[in-house]
Amino acid sequence: MNKTVAATTIGCKVNFYDTQGILEQFTKAGYTIVDFTEIADVYVVNTCSVTNLADKKSRQMIGRAKQRNPQAIVVSVGCSSQANPSVYKDLGVDIVMGTTERNQLVNHIESFEKQPIVHVATDIRGDETFESTTISTDSDRTRAFLKIQDGCDNFCTYCIIPHVRGKSRSRDFEDVMSQATQFAENGYKEIVVAGIHVASYGKDLQDRNLIDVLSAITRLEGIERVRLSSVEPNVITPEFCEFVAKTPKFCDHLHLSLQSGSNGILKLMNRKYTTDDYYRAVEQIRTVRPKINITTDVIAGFPTEEESDHSQTKQFLQTIRLSKIHVFPFSAKMGTGAAGMAGQIPKSVKKQRCKELLEISDRQENAYYQSFVGKVMSVLVEETTKDGFFLGKTTNYMPVAFTADKSDLANQIVAVKLNSVDKNRLVGILQ
Repeated sequence: MNKTVAATTIGCKVNFYDTQGILEQFTKAGYTIVDFTEIADVYVVNTCSVTNLADKKSRQMIGRAKQRNPQAIVVSVGCSSQANPSVYKDLGVDIVMGTTERNQLVNHIESFEKQPIVHVATDIRGDETFESTTISTDSDRTRAFLKIQDGCDNFCTYCIIPHVRGKSRSRDFEDVMSQATQFAENGYKEIVVAGIHVASYGKDLQDRNLIDVLSAITRLEGIERVRLSSVEPNVITPEFCEFVAKTPKFCDHLHLSLQSGSNGILKLMNRKYTTDDYYRAVEQIRTVRPKINITTDVIAGFPTEEESDHSQTKQFLQTIRLSKIHVFPFSAKMGTGAAGMAGQIPKSVKKQRCKELLEISDRQENAYYQSFVGKVMSVLVEETTKDGFFLGKTTNYMPVAFTADKSDLANQIVAVKLNSVDKNRLVGILQ
């Protein structure tokens, strides 16, 4: 009887890509993949440490795996496991891995079965090698995530990621294109180019950069859309804008990280830009794509954040009119500069500030969506609901539910007339 493996992922799209690569290793080794809610011989938890809540969720998943099958081999990988290996060992994890050696996981399982000695994550510091994992399919049937970069050199004072992911390092260009070509051959119509700090791609290579990757992928036959994961305003250069202007396949959506609308707080965060820099970047990209959907992240309640700083953030967000704001209360991560800063903000204040920022986000998202009512847009169909609606996303990443006199439109790009906004999505009908 084949052995079974189940995996769950907490955190970012890079983590999801890494999990998919891990599962393909198990498939090649003869394992059967089952859902994480089922009984399995091996459980893999891909952990996240971006916030304390992510750490907590990661630990909870370990507990659930052990309860589901006490005889199973339980593995932790990812950022939280890298940051706190002793915690996971104390939780009874059999193989504690971090953000390296994931390509050796099946070998570690086999070694553990012969001699059950707990394996603990290796130190990531000084590692300059991109751990390449090739996957044939993504868990998303219509949108494939392509990891081209890992690590980060920025050391923002609130962020643990450079400590657990190591230095920024790029995937070999030919390897990137081999993976992208495989996605195209397997029928994917959209590729999301991702990394921990994806704008750093190529800085450790001799003659390649991010635009080279994006340009090459858009030329692949069968790929209709190329999307970029989260970036910072310094990616918006004249060269980037020129590429966007002449490349219809590049999606009308950017997640442009902000974190604060106060220059004083940005400096304390060790961000490498000011609000003026951010504003200019947005205006530059809107010059070539006037209706581009720009979303962002904001941290509420960073240490020493006064009410005036919070007000500056609110005013800046309302001035710049971003369509969606992902809001997070500041989370003091052990090992980061901000964790030990004076002027920590009370939880109740952070909660209120989050509420106010989310209200701005809701208003601006609704206004942005309403501006498309009555228009016909292309939608990449992802799934069908039980009540007969097709669900998909536009090129500018707006979720759409629509009706059609068809039985199966999955993974097709179709024209949809957008008739109304319902909660956080547009509703329409197939044209």
